[in-house]
Amino acid sequence: IERYRVPPDSFANFAVNAHANARGNPYALFNDDEVSAVDVLASRFVFWPLRLYDCSPICDGAAAVELAASHRVQAKNPVRLLASSAATDRFRIADRPDPLRLDAATLAFRQALSQAGITQGQIDFYEVHDAFSIMACMLLEALGLAEPGTGWRLAASGAIRRDGPYPISTLGGLKARGHPIGATALYQACEIVQQLTGCAGVGQLARARIGLLQSVGGAGTTVLSHIFGAGE
Repeated sequence: IERYRVPPDSFANFAVNAHANARGNPYALFNDDEVSAVDVLASRFVFWPLRLYDCSPICDGAAAVELAASHRVQAKNPVRLLASSAATDRFRIADRPDPLRLDAATLAFRQALSQAGITQGQIDFYEVHDAFSIMACMLLEALGLAEPGTGWRLAASGAIRRDGPYPISTLGGLKARGHPIGATALYQACEIVQQLTGCAGVGQLARARIGLLQSVGGAGTTVLSHIFGAGE
């Protein structure tokens, strides 16, 4: 906010997008709520500049993913795990070169792209760790989708919507589907599988061939990047 002179209310559209995407998702905590930017900005402060609607709800939940070697899979057109990468950063934010950069997210993503043998332009959607609206914003910047200090513009312009060029939190994300801590990343994986197999219901993307899952531990101390591809 201070370095890039970004208005404090610029992050509201991340919450608006998440709640819009959660509507109709039977597994989302908030699946029938219509939330506007006015609602977000009217919610109480948790800790300035974060308001209640900027924060994901900690909740109960369970999810499971079955992994198998390709030669053992009998299902037709199974979803493929194209890459799995991890990176870490200094534990203390004050010890990092730039506290406004999520370097581990950038490194894990680049490693995953290399491992999968694809380019960023081939990724159709992004399930990011939107525990807070600012985290979603910073992750988009770490992924190279926006310059530092401008990630909020992707939300304001609608670029992160399901019909936009960079869909995120396609079924509600942590913000509106809920954040069941230990099961959160598996929820993201299940949602990617739903998209890639055409089983996402009202939240189905028009094009879903390759999806990115990015899970964050702490304040960007550990980051996992997984790339999934639809079965051939």
